[in-house]
Amino acid sequence: MRVFGSPAFWVISAALCLATFANLSSENQANSNAILAGERPSLAQMAKEESVLREGSLLTDVKAKFRKQGDRFVFVEEGSNKSFKCLENLCLQRIEANQQEDDRKVLWLVSAKITEYKGENYVTLEKAVRSR
Repeated sequence: MRVFGSPAFWVISAALCLATFANLSSENQANSNAILAGERPSLAQMAKEESVLREGSLLTDVKAKFRKQGDRFVFVEEGSNKSFKCLENLCLQRIEANQQEDDRKVLWLVSAKITEYKGENYVTLEKAVRSR
C-alpha cells in the first residue's frame, strides 16, 4: 500500500496516461485527415490490413458488382477480387429484381455495413444505386 501513497507512482501513472492519450489522438487525427482529404480505403486495401474486416465497418459509395453464388448474392468491389456474401434485406431484393442473368456488367454505387460471423465477413446493404 505504500506504493499508492508515493508521489513518484502518481507522476509515472499520469505520464503514462498522457502518453497513451497523445498516441491515440495522433492516430485518430491521421485517420480523420485521410478521410477529410477524400482518401477512403478500398475493400482490397482494408482486406490487406486484416483478413477479416471488423464488425461495424462502414462502406460508403463503393463501386461494386453483384453476382449470384449458390442461393446468395455476392458483393464484389470493382477492381478487386475480394467478395462478401450479402445478407438478405429489402435493398438486396431490389437489386435482385433489377439484375438479369446477362446484366453482370452493371456497376452499383453501394453503401453497406460489414458484419462478421464465424471468421467470415458479410455485408448488410444500406443503399445501392445503379452506376451505369
